[in-house]
Amino acid sequence: MLNSSQQPLHDHTNQCQLDAIAQAMSIKTQFNMSRDCFNSMVTSWGRSLPNGHKLAKSWYEAKKILRALKMPYEQIHACPNGCVLFMKEYADDKYCAKCKASRYVERDLSDGTKKQSKVPANVLRYFPILPRIQRLY
Repeated sequence: MLNSSQQPLHDHTNQCQLDAIAQAMSIKTQFNMSRDCFNSMVTSWGRSLPNGHKLAKSWYEAKKILRALKMPYEQIHACPNGCVLFMKEYADDKYCAKCKASRYVERDLSDGTKKQSKVPANVLRYFPILPRIQRLY
C-alpha cells in the first residue's frame, strides 16, 4: 500500500495520489464543502488530467484510499460559524461559547421548540503532522 501511495498521480507529474487526495480533502474542510460539491470538484479535476490518472473520483473513494493507507485523521467538532473548536475546555459544550450557535444540527419540533440531534453541525478533519512526516521517510 505504501508503494502505491508513492506512485505519481499520472505519467507527467511527480505529485503522488496521497498528496493530491490530502490537498483535495483539505480544500473540502477549509471551505466547508458538501460531499456533492467535493464529488463535482474531483470529477472536474479528473477531466483535465490525462487518461489513466489515479485521482479519486468521489469523496467516498478518497476516504476509502486514506483508510486503506492507514492515514489517520481526527474529527473535531467545530462551531458552524468558525468561532470555536469543541475540544479541551469546550469538549462537553453543546453551544458555542462565543456566538451561542448549536454544536449539533437542530430540528424544529411540532410544538415550535428545537431539539439537538447527535449529528455535529460542522466537523474539522485534522491530519496529524507526525504520521505525515513519518510516511515521507
